[in-house]
Amino acid sequence: MRKTLQITNDHGWTVERLQACERAQKNANTSKRVAAIRLVMQGYMGLQVAQLLNLHRHSVSS
Repeated sequence: MRKTLQITNDHGWTVERLQACERAQKNANTSKRVAAIRLVMQGYMGLQVAQLLNLHRHSVSS
């Protein structure tokens, strides 16, 4: 059984707003964190996000 990441939508952020925030970041690590959240919200699995952003899967899940 695969564990899936679940992001609730009670935070008020949209994918578009996250993309704008991601582009505005000056710090690359912060930009990757925002991108990871955005990708999960778009339906990507944690392992896919890790591969796309060149991160360890544990970094994505935490």
